[in-house]
Amino acid sequence: MSKAAAFLVLAIAVLSGLFASAAVVKYMQQQKKTETAAAVPMTALVIAKEEIPAGTTIRSEHIDLVERVAEAAPPGAIKNKNEVVGRMVKSAIYKDEVIVEKRLVEPGSAGGLPALIPDKQRAFTVRVDETISVAGFIRPGHYIDIVTTVDIDYDGAGRETISKVILQNIRVIATGKEIERKDENRAKVVPTVTVLVTLEQAERLALASNAGTVLLVLRNHTDKVEETTEGARLTSLIPNVHQGLDPPEPVLFTEPEPAPILPTPTPVPMRTVVLDQGGTITVKTFVDKS
Repeated sequence: MSKAAAFLVLAIAVLSGLFASAAVVKYMQQQKKTETAAAVPMTALVIAKEEIPAGTTIRSEHIDLVERVAEAAPPGAIKNKNEVVGRMVKSAIYKDEVIVEKRLVEPGSAGGLPALIPDKQRAFTVRVDETISVAGFIRPGHYIDIVTTVDIDYDGAGRETISKVILQNIRVIATGKEIERKDENRAKVVPTVTVLVTLEQAERLALASNAGTVLLVLRNHTDKVEETTEGARLTSLIPNVHQGLDPPEPVLFTEPEPAPILPTPTPVPMRTVVLDQGGTITVKTFVDKS
């Protein structure tokens, strides 16, 4: 066998060995991944197939059952569809979110709005108009501040209009409409906003609703800071509102001076001479100095 043939055989053997080694390594890696995957415990979890708003009674088409890593399951995660169907949602559940017990109303409890009210809180409905309710942009789940504007009578010393924030970071749980009847023949639809408040806050809101105008201020849902304000008064909004205005300064008008009369210039005497030069007529004018 020649040297070239021997070298070719050696090269083929080396390449075959490399390919065989790579195949063995790949097979071992796949086996390791399979064993690792088999070692990770999985569990079935109920998730939302679509967004489920607060106050919704869950139906089978709202949910799905998926396999997830058991260690990644949140506390209270529900693993059976039958434990979810027919129960009401306390707060909105978003698409692909795992459904947990604390987001649902207790089985067998009464549904409706009372099921959405947490312990030690109350639902208070405020009648508003489209402007007061931020042009209709307020929705359940939003947070608002409540401002009241009232006229205060200082024991006969005069009245003053004051605007003040009375409640901050209040959660809206429902919006709707009710019919307000002016008389037997006239009625109009009035928008309403229902908020969650404590009993003490409900007293303040009831007083503000009867004493003056209630305005709703929409705030960012991530902003939880409550600020202290002094309120706004007309005296601070328009400084010197109670002081009399100074009379305008009189404007003096003067007659314009007459234009000077210039003397009429004396006319200069002139003399005209007509010259006939071989049929050509020429007219010349001279100053008469005689």
